[in-house]
Amino acid sequence: MFSLVFWGAVITLTVGVIAKFVLDRKQSLYRITGIEYSIAALVMVLIVIPATSYFGIQAAKMNQLTFNENWGGFEINAKLIKTQCERDGWNVKHSYKGDPYQYVWYTDITDKDGKVIGQERHEETRYHDIPYCSEEWTFVIETTLGDFTIADRNLPPNPNKYRYRAWVSVPDNLPSGIPEFWSNAKARIERGDNGPVTVRKSYTNYILASQSTILRRFNDSIDDYKTKNLLPEINSKIHDFYYSNRVYFVGVGTMPSWQTALNRFNGALGASLEGDLHIVIVDAAKIPNPDNYAGAVIAYWQSVEFGKDALSKNGILLILGTRDKKTIEWSRAYTGMPLGNEALLLELRNKLPKCNLDPETLLGHPQAIIIGNQVKVRSSKSILEKIFWGANTFKRIHMGDHEGEAPGFGFLMHELQPTTGQKVGILLIVTLFSGVAWGACIGFGTPRLHRNRFH
Repeated sequence: MFSLVFWGAVITLTVGVIAKFVLDRKQSLYRITGIEYSIAALVMVLIVIPATSYFGIQAAKMNQLTFNENWGGFEINAKLIKTQCERDGWNVKHSYKGDPYQYVWYTDITDKDGKVIGQERHEETRYHDIPYCSEEWTFVIETTLGDFTIADRNLPPNPNKYRYRAWVSVPDNLPSGIPEFWSNAKARIERGDNGPVTVRKSYTNYILASQSTILRRFNDSIDDYKTKNLLPEINSKIHDFYYSNRVYFVGVGTMPSWQTALNRFNGALGASLEGDLHIVIVDAAKIPNPDNYAGAVIAYWQSVEFGKDALSKNGILLILGTRDKKTIEWSRAYTGMPLGNEALLLELRNKLPKCNLDPETLLGHPQAIIIGNQVKVRSSKSILEKIFWGANTFKRIHMGDHEGEAPGFGFLMHELQPTTGQKVGILLIVTLFSGVAWGACIGFGTPRLHRNRFH
């Protein structure tokens, strides 16, 4: 912080000296007096610059601490909102111009002294906004993680049956009808098979933000595996409103149904245990050392290469080696936290080999029973359901202060320092404030007062 205050003071005083020198040379009526310069300098150096530096550093640290993670949940309800349309309605989306009318307004006429001496009349032809249909429909899916608008103010199915004016037909290129995505969700919910939902949320991660701690994971084989195209990149994107692909295929081709099954599993895992599972299925014939490979994947996924989207603290990495794409030969597992859930990870390592490698056997089809705002997961008794909700159930480990099972990594915040870019940003803000300070000095008095002061 001292260096920021020092350079902020240098910038501020230099800008003030330059402004004073230029105005003195020009004998300007707005010259900065010695008293003004001293007062502004003291206020900036003793109050504004230290405060700006302090709060700037805190904001920079919080920015470094903020990362992204997946939250899982379920659909609750498919809602249809019908909007009645009127001419010039503020909430009408699809309309055309019609019904011309004359709009009249007046402007003041002033003399050279600014006194109003009359008014000038203006008139122009304007048009009303006429809706194409008497109704517009909005399709919303309510979920345990918020509402998703699937289509905003579509025209109804067969929109010409809903013409606002019988003689004006509806253009074919306007969006209309019931979206298939919403219709499918509605059908799922009505039969009691609410679909899964994933959203991205921000959270605090001291370990990933730390610039020097030995708690950061490392593996010297990352570059070698990347060269051989054996390291998948972690996915952080959401598609089709609230789905995320978290099954990664390495050397085994694409295997159907896995993404859908894991989305559902993560809906249950996120809603009840706040976890987020990623599965890597890799050709075991290409991995002579499973431990080294698994260590490379977790180190890669939590490296600076993925920035704010590195594997989060609620993330679980499960790597499954297979030779025939039918049976699991070996498995390795990590969590986004370096400590906690050790018994669960050991169980994942020991119980999965020789199991069938198919989404139904491993992930099952967990369902959500939603009562009010509470979600209860009904298990389908798959292998991973029994493990994650079993004796060694997954626990989201708190990262801050030491409490219970939380190891307490809040102390790592003291390691953080603003990056070069953040320091430059803080100094730019200081420069802006210095401009305000010297501008206040320059405009302190009227020209008459300055004339009295200097002559």
